[in-house]
Amino acid sequence: MIDLNLLRITKYRNDFNKVRGRVPEAAMDPQTNALLADFGYYFDQLPEHDRIDHATFLPLFRSRHPTLSTEQRSAFDKIIENALTVDVGDDAKDTIMRSMLELRLGTDLATALAKFDAGDLPNIQVEISKALDQFKADAGIRNIDYLRDDIGDLLSEEISDAGLRWRLQSLNDHVRGLRGGDFGIIAGRPDKGKTTFIASEITHLSAQLPAGQCAVWLNNEGPGKRIIPRLYQAALGARTSELITLNRAGRLKEAYKKVMGSLDRIRIIDIHNADCFTVEAIIERNSPGLVVYDMIDNVRGFGDAARTDLGLERMYQWGRELAVKHNHSALATSQISNEGDGLQFPTLGMLKDSKTGKQGACDFQIMIGASNDPGLQGVRYIGMPKNKLRREGAHPDPRATVKYDPQRARYEDIPMAPADTE
Repeated sequence: MIDLNLLRITKYRNDFNKVRGRVPEAAMDPQTNALLADFGYYFDQLPEHDRIDHATFLPLFRSRHPTLSTEQRSAFDKIIENALTVDVGDDAKDTIMRSMLELRLGTDLATALAKFDAGDLPNIQVEISKALDQFKADAGIRNIDYLRDDIGDLLSEEISDAGLRWRLQSLNDHVRGLRGGDFGIIAGRPDKGKTTFIASEITHLSAQLPAGQCAVWLNNEGPGKRIIPRLYQAALGARTSELITLNRAGRLKEAYKKVMGSLDRIRIIDIHNADCFTVEAIIERNSPGLVVYDMIDNVRGFGDAARTDLGLERMYQWGRELAVKHNHSALATSQISNEGDGLQFPTLGMLKDSKTGKQGACDFQIMIGASNDPGLQGVRYIGMPKNKLRREGAHPDPRATVKYDPQRARYEDIPMAPADTE
């Protein structure tokens, strides 16, 4: 009876639009799926109809299925008449909607198991978790309340300039501070200072976090232990030789702690070959205020996308969803494609393997440009071809020329020359 009652519900355009996405087609009988498809066609062809009219629908249905036998046509006629002339109450509707969710959950789990058995699913736990999250979200829709944030409280964030401020003032002048839910991309060409930029900025950003809160650097680019000295260099603005001198004097850790607030303010976690389920478990365990994905492109769990760019788009959307769900700021590193090599300010579409997918999932995109001129090795160019966090009255793109100092793991603003007043 669930299938017939489902048809009784979906003969109304409004209910059809609400219910259609919840229907697990694999769990429905072929007749129900065929009629639901025809219901959709009816509403598309007759936009002025809010309810399927029996007399109008019947000839339309027959024209779409001309090969039905007399017996099949008679069976469908009875189902159609029953569905279109009888209504169901609200209580029955709620029960059916819940049943649809349970059927969809069972179908999703069975599909995941079949893929896993066939070797087409590397991590079944990810799919199970995703299916359960979708079920819980849809089943609990009645408990989802509207946002009650007071406009005064929201504006106070702007008045107080809330958020984590960047080390580079050229960024602060054009983009507000980072807040929970913000998601940005930082991109550069290989070996052009991307890790140095992250170290320079994360040591400054994370030092502003409330006491007891940390930043997490999720690393799958190389040995994580190589990043630790870079953090000490960036935090203290010191070269390796200066770190060695401080360490021999027994003062290095104390100096770092004084700047950062604690030795583990930034936690480097190697996630080589990890999947998205593992990554989210790490975030849940550490409750960070800031997360760096280096590189999010290498996180497993999105390999079933039809094209590379589609898989990457899902990765970046997932990273953004985690930032909102767990209320942290997030920075995902990416690479600039070969077409951006040697450019001072690479454009929005020059991310590796993506013209629009990655870009659409972020709030801002910082592009680290570098000239191939040997005389400009100590200079980098900071552009923001996308900036949804722009400051009022400021241009969204700083297009700044900055100093690049890899020996101290720092990016620094180049002071403007004083204006000539004569």
